[in-house]
Amino acid sequence: MHTIRPNAIRVKRFRELKADLRTRRDRLLVGIDIAKAQHVAQVRLAHTRILDQRVTVPNTQAGFDRFWAHLDQRRAETGVPAIVCAVEPTGTYHDALARFLESHGAEVVLVSNTVAHFNRRTLDGTWAKSDPKDAHNLCDLLERGHVLFYSLPDERTAALRRLVRLLRQARVELGACKARFRNTLLPALGPAGEALPAALVAALPAPLQALLPATQRRALPAGAAALPAACAFACTDLAARLVSVRARIAPIEAELVALATPLPAYRLLLTLPGIGPTLAAILLAELGDIAWYTKFSQLRKLAGLDIVRLESGQWIGTARISRCGRPLLRWALYQAALGACRNAEWRARREGLITKRQGDRFAFFKATVELAAKLLRLVWGVWRSGRPYDPARVGHGPAAGPAIASPRARAGRRGTPPSGQGQGEIGHPSGSQTGRVSGRQPLHRGNGTRGRG
Repeated sequence: MHTIRPNAIRVKRFRELKADLRTRRDRLLVGIDIAKAQHVAQVRLAHTRILDQRVTVPNTQAGFDRFWAHLDQRRAETGVPAIVCAVEPTGTYHDALARFLESHGAEVVLVSNTVAHFNRRTLDGTWAKSDPKDAHNLCDLLERGHVLFYSLPDERTAALRRLVRLLRQARVELGACKARFRNTLLPALGPAGEALPAALVAALPAPLQALLPATQRRALPAGAAALPAACAFACTDLAARLVSVRARIAPIEAELVALATPLPAYRLLLTLPGIGPTLAAILLAELGDIAWYTKFSQLRKLAGLDIVRLESGQWIGTARISRCGRPLLRWALYQAALGACRNAEWRARREGLITKRQGDRFAFFKATVELAAKLLRLVWGVWRSGRPYDPARVGHGPAAGPAIASPRARAGRRGTPPSGQGQGEIGHPSGSQTGRVSGRQPLHRGNGTRGRG
């Protein structure tokens, strides 16, 4: 019976593999272009020659068995001990083949979609795209070591991730309902610059009334105004959608919490300010296992809270957060920062950050993002140490001083290596390459996210 190696072993082997992919020749390198019906692979002897320009792999168990038999034969012919396969993550279509190869002893790594897209243009001087060319492209990137770690979470974490995706879809639909009411229905009922008359508010269904400010819902008259027929139907339909999506969100969140509760890291995250049951479950699902990361900068990059600055010649642009990586992780940290500010000390710290940016129209947003980055630093420290968050131990509270000791000081106390500031060697399928830097986003100074919290 074939089994997949534990993640601790897989992470260690990946680091060793990435260190010598550019130099060692005793490996079979396989680039696999993923598709729905059948995959296309290229097989080459590392830094030597191409053995198979094109191998078709039907997306069936029998097709996987034949493909592995072919790779095993090539390994015997060349006398190499290892097979390394690179795939480009395509939804979930790559999971079955990747797990099959891992269970048979092959090393499976991922190639970033963005890196593969731009490298493809350099192969033959054309804009053409085909399955064999994609397989060749993946082999080329694999040979040069431009690969990411293929994380295989345990069953509980994988279930958390599936539920988090469902929760995100439901929340996006809820946001769309609110936007439709605000941007479409309200302007149709009256001027957008003033409040609705009380008689019209009374005519709205109760779920839509709840979206209005509390001041507009007070002292409603007993008699409601008659809405136009089309508007009345649209309001009834939107109210039904709101009730339906909220009814979906509640059981998803309950199941998320039930799955996450037995995990030790879940209880640690709950001790952090601003992090409740649902946000803790989302953080666990998005981060996976803290052992996958060797530096705090990897988490910051994964959340899109790392600092980027465009430079050209003598021109230096303004530093800003990248907003790349996993948007749901960044959203969870932002919500946790807002929740932490219910505490007087954290609220005072945010006010201090806003005061430093007097005259900046995005001061509130930037201050909250800085606190989100500091909370991520706390997540990193608490999860790795295995000890609950204790403000008295790590500092004197966010308002009075650093919320956590500096990386080097913390390393001296615990004997752990200090957190680096460079890019980490372990990536994630959607970690660093899936977003883009937008010049229209609010600017954010670099010294904020590298703060002491």
